[in-house]
Amino acid sequence: MGNKVWPAISRTGGGLGALDSISGSLLTIGDGASIFMSTFSGSYVLAASTLVENDPLVIVPDANAGGNVWTLI
Repeated sequence: MGNKVWPAISRTGGGLGALDSISGSLLTIGDGASIFMSTFSGSYVLAASTLVENDPLVIVPDANAGGNVWTLI
């Protein structure tokens, strides 16, 4: 299956449109994400890692992370 690019309007907070609200069960290593906020725009890639969340560099999915994190590229 091909990788997906997920849109987001915030990095954290778990609400609708937040990068961390995308369930890890829907994600595949190598998926990308693009975030467009009034104060920040950036791209992330999903990687296998046990890094702790360090916004904006590392974002961990709130649900079903499974050892995967979003890393800023």
